[in-house]
Amino acid sequence: MRTHPTLGVELEMPIVDLASGAGFDGRDLFPRLFAARRSRGEMVIPVMACGSMIGVCSPHVVSSIDNGFNNFESAIGVVGGPGQAGSTLNDLAGLVQQELADLVTGLGELGAGVANLSQHPATLIDEPFYRAMRAPKPIYDYWRGVRGWRHEIGMDAKAQNGPTTGVDAEDAVEALNLALHAAPALIALFANSPFEAGEPTGCKENRLRIWTRMFADPTFAGDRATHRPPVRPFEDLAHYLRWMFDGNRAMQALPLGVNSYKGFGELARMTGDPSLFTFLRAKTWTGRRLCDGAGVEVTPDLWHLESLQFSQFMDARIRFGFATAPSVDEFFDALEGRTVEALFARHCRSLYIEGRAAGANFPDDELCDLDDPLVSASVAMAPSAIQKGLQCNRGSLNRLSRRLPWQDLALAREQAIRHGLEGWAGPMSLAHFARAVVEEAEAGLLPSERWMLAYPLHVLQTGRNGADRAIATFERGSGDRTTRFHELTVSRVLRQLPLLPFPKRERIPDAEIFATASVA
Repeated sequence: MRTHPTLGVELEMPIVDLASGAGFDGRDLFPRLFAARRSRGEMVIPVMACGSMIGVCSPHVVSSIDNGFNNFESAIGVVGGPGQAGSTLNDLAGLVQQELADLVTGLGELGAGVANLSQHPATLIDEPFYRAMRAPKPIYDYWRGVRGWRHEIGMDAKAQNGPTTGVDAEDAVEALNLALHAAPALIALFANSPFEAGEPTGCKENRLRIWTRMFADPTFAGDRATHRPPVRPFEDLAHYLRWMFDGNRAMQALPLGVNSYKGFGELARMTGDPSLFTFLRAKTWTGRRLCDGAGVEVTPDLWHLESLQFSQFMDARIRFGFATAPSVDEFFDALEGRTVEALFARHCRSLYIEGRAAGANFPDDELCDLDDPLVSASVAMAPSAIQKGLQCNRGSLNRLSRRLPWQDLALAREQAIRHGLEGWAGPMSLAHFARAVVEEAEAGLLPSERWMLAYPLHVLQTGRNGADRAIATFERGSGDRTTRFHELTVSRVLRQLPLLPFPKRERIPDAEIFATASVA
């Protein structure tokens, strides 16, 4: 795989009120953030929806919201790549540090902050709360009203740390299988959500129970399979794309014009809800706009494949962007001939792995008070370091597969969600497997990047992840349950940013392509 991949990260962040510890509607931050960055002379563009600013876009960062105004998302990068051999994860760390500093300052002025949790522990979700807090994205109405998804399940700021690591087309499926194989280790290391709606859940990473609950009773039976890996590893891109888009996989609503699937513009539902591959094989297809029911006629092309590549919810995805889209006939010829890798190598301007297993973790006061400053400094960067290190260490997939067979992944993942490092998959301790994953990652990193593994090594040494620390804080708290949840949440707020061992460069070279997906 690439020695110098493109690097980015999407950080999701629960936003909380500093006084009460309750979830916080942070939409007032973005005009402040826009003004602050413009005053520094940065190039900034507002992200607008329904006449309001809900994000700020600058050359290396898009600061906006994920699914709700209580859950921010910062898409950071891209840096590095084959043409930027001198650019490393340290460049990305500098961007992450600046972004978190901006958010701490801006939110602090509003009496709010970022919580070191991957789910708010005490948010009660009802329909009025959902409607008031939800991001104004039409896809969410479609998911609930048409596909029968319980999108409200995620409205308590379930947050992940999503590294994006570039890969060549010929290596994409191996990198995806590797990310899926390592996922139980990342879940166990970064578990940070033991509570929900003011109650203990019995899980260390309750956040990841979202998918079985959201897809509990879907309109289309195929939706139930889109968050679980297949029974055998993916063989190639043809296998992956068929699994996602063929058979009983009803296609998602199509973005119209320049809109994206999670953007704020028009979407259309295709008549009969065909699979995407059935749709692509047609000369034209009719449908109706979701906003007003007006009829549309669509000519299928490969841009529609790019638009709907999000259509699976496993612990990792292959993400791609075409420079020039191949024709539909070229695509299906490549699919039948199992040569999609060569087709994508010719046509893609970007190709990368999006990791989705790690829960959001940030340097709270307890971590910042440790003797080793690298533990707190590395928290937000550690998932990126693990993903890059694994991808850059040839043979890591085979070695990890010998420790944990593919057929045991589902059990290992469930054990990680419930028990964290204390889980077992057959004879394999998840703590031992997680250590093997970290060691494989370390071997693939540059020496100057290995400090970013300090946090997972600390978790392995102490046997305590973020969820374990949260449970301990709650159990030693005083007062009633409401008071203890308040104390827990406020104690986990990101208040100080530890110094990085490698200072941010004055100017980070622009990469030829962007790895991170825009929220707009």
